[in-house]
Amino acid sequence: MSEKTIETSHGRIAVYDKPGGEIPLLMIHANSLCKETFHFQIEALAEKRRIIAVDLPGHGQSSDATDPLRTYNFNGYADAICEVIEALDVDRFAMLGHSLGGHVALELMRLLPEKIAGTMIFGTPPIPPGPEGAALGFVPNPEFGYTGKQTLTDREIDMIVALALGSDAVHDAFWKTAVRRTDGRSRELMIDAALSGKHPNQRTLVETSPVPLAIVNGADDPVINLDYIDSLTFANLWYRGAVRLENAGHGLHWQRHKEFNVLMDSFLTAVA
Repeated sequence: MSEKTIETSHGRIAVYDKPGGEIPLLMIHANSLCKETFHFQIEALAEKRRIIAVDLPGHGQSSDATDPLRTYNFNGYADAICEVIEALDVDRFAMLGHSLGGHVALELMRLLPEKIAGTMIFGTPPIPPGPEGAALGFVPNPEFGYTGKQTLTDREIDMIVALALGSDAVHDAFWKTAVRRTDGRSRELMIDAALSGKHPNQRTLVETSPVPLAIVNGADDPVINLDYIDSLTFANLWYRGAVRLENAGHGLHWQRHKEFNVLMDSFLTAVA
């Protein structure tokens, strides 16, 4: 990987930045994971377009947040990435966001609408703030509670990996290491902020934003309320609609990467 680090007011951000000829694609990973979850997408896009993949503060090779209360929420993560984009001098780009990364991407659509050519999110329900929004966008799942827990047991780490990437990923020690490395405060504070209503209304955003948006989810996602997503009205949804990829869960870019990459490439070609 073409690795570099960028100093921001939120901490040191690890970035994979590989040159390419077409519009850059910014990749933002899920809670407690890291940029390497996009291995199959980076491989598919090699030599085709510039790829920028970041480790969020408190994740992967980035430092922990200098001010956890400021950073560990949708808005704080988006602000940190704004600083990365400015440091990289990127004028226009597309985005790919998984789960938490999708929520961060939606905030970037709000902050930098003139810079964003299109956004593809998966495992991310665009929700109103507060517990009511969470109840709309997510289905009850006791294992989902571990994603907001500061300290995890080995069994709970396995459950988080299985939720995020599928049960097969649990056998890969790298992903367990990624979860262990994550600053546990980032999980706890992010969930607290979301349930306290400290992020803007993302349902209203997708109803009004002119930025092209693609939503792709696994048909068997164990935590996302897919019917809620189908009920939304979008200002500029991809012509394919809200896609459900069969035989895939929350980590469809990992579990069904070939099919996912076809959808991703089709959307990126359309917005380019």
